[in-house]
Amino acid sequence: FEQSGRHEDLDKAISLYREAVELLPAPHPRRSSALNNTAVALRLRFLASGRQEDLEEEISLRREALELLPAPHPDRFSSLDNIAIALWRYFKEYGRGEDLDEAISLDREALELRPAPHPERSIPLNNIAVSLRTRFQASGRQEDLDEAISLYQEAVELLPAPHPRRSSALNNIADTLRLRFLASGRQEDLEEEISLRREALELLPAPHPDRFSSLDNIAIALWRCFKEYGRGEDLDEAISLDREALELLPAPHPERSTSLNNLATALSARFELSGRQEDLDEAISLHREALELRPAPHPDRSASLNDIAGDLWTRFVASGRQEDLDEEISLHREELELRPAPHPERSTSLSNIAASLGARFEASGRQEDLEEAISLHREALELRPAPHPERSASLTNTALPLWTRFEQFGRHADLDEAISLQREALELRPAPHPDRSASLTDIAAALTTRFVVSGRQEDLEEATLLQREALELRPAPLPDQSSSLKNIAGDLGTRFEQSGRREDLDEAISLYREALELRPAPHPDRSASLNNIADDL
Repeated sequence: FEQSGRHEDLDKAISLYREAVELLPAPHPRRSSALNNTAVALRLRFLASGRQEDLEEEISLRREALELLPAPHPDRFSSLDNIAIALWRYFKEYGRGEDLDEAISLDREALELRPAPHPERSIPLNNIAVSLRTRFQASGRQEDLDEAISLYQEAVELLPAPHPRRSSALNNIADTLRLRFLASGRQEDLEEEISLRREALELLPAPHPDRFSSLDNIAIALWRCFKEYGRGEDLDEAISLDREALELLPAPHPERSTSLNNLATALSARFELSGRQEDLDEAISLHREALELRPAPHPDRSASLNDIAGDLWTRFVASGRQEDLDEEISLHREELELRPAPHPERSTSLSNIAASLGARFEASGRQEDLEEAISLHREALELRPAPHPERSASLTNTALPLWTRFEQFGRHADLDEAISLQREALELRPAPHPDRSASLTDIAAALTTRFVVSGRQEDLEEATLLQREALELRPAPLPDQSSSLKNIAGDLGTRFEQSGRREDLDEAISLYREALELRPAPHPDRSASLNNIADDL
């Protein structure tokens, strides 16, 4: 069966093993080994066919074999190990927590049978640690994760360099420290993870087959450190390691496209940090090579298209190159074709194209771009019914180009719809939602515009109230507070012009003065604040 994969051979082997077991009743000294032979064959059939009853029978037979091997029988350790592995497999397949708990208990007993300095002690240490780490991921019990780290550390101590398993043992601790860092945010765990991965890398000189994964692991950890603490040297080192990893995967290696993307992502981040144009240009070039390695219908082609498009957008924003924006739109369109409904990322692709079309309209004034942007935003919104977490963003995205179209053609229906969409977005952003103040400001601005064109006093009153609420959500020293102060002052100034109420003008001047204090020289908006005060005075 192992040579040809013929299931009938495996079925016949199981049948013969069962017959052999029947011929060896307890307490026959070979019964436990016959039981384990049947269990091994059942495990193979389970792995080949996924029949749950085979896995359950394997566990049952291994339990019986264990009962025939009381301590200090020399085979008791391997029997405990076999049951624990089978229970682990059952947990992974069917998620029963009691199976994982029992596997841990059996591994603990196996560990007691391998006291230091037994050469196999590191095996049960690792087995228990793996199971504890898995139980942490299922239940969140911090003590399981802490104990797993402790056991992994003991295993490493039993595998001094140049032991061939030391590098994998170091990476086991590093993986578990990463989990604890993600759960608790302890910087020392991340720092230790990086240190351990560096040591593991030193044990895997080229052309060791595991050197690539070791380089990749360190680069990912350094990237995480950069994202958390903003240290540019961590990003530089991650880029250097990603370059070395890429050299180990020449085309047509199946993992080369992933390595290209890792390096490109890090270079894009360095461009955002330092503004080095060559980093962004190289990132785009690397993403293009990755895309060539993912022809349709490669499952990651749409992600590659999105990666290139994102970098082209960044370059367009930085340099204003129209061809970058045009190509970005073209790539997003191809990406959209690869994400037909009900693809979970279709709404994101629609929003991306719409946003870029809106930008092209702003740059070139092509009306068809604005119309298509509105249409695509509407389609994205339909794919995000409440309580979709991105619905409020889609509502705002749809409202903005409608407002732009109103400004172009004065169609009141567009402004009314924009206000309606913004109101729904606001309802989805109750305090303390981080975007509530932005929603309040957007609605208020639209209401003020509607007041200007229609003279509806209630719009101006509501706009002022909404701006006041936005201000309460932006206490000093938040950078948007001066804008909120200016917005309220502007609405009060408008109301003064309508009603002649002196207290509105006085408050407007006071708010403008407060905004001015928040814009000390050389703030780019200081001159505007000075002009606002002067106008009202």
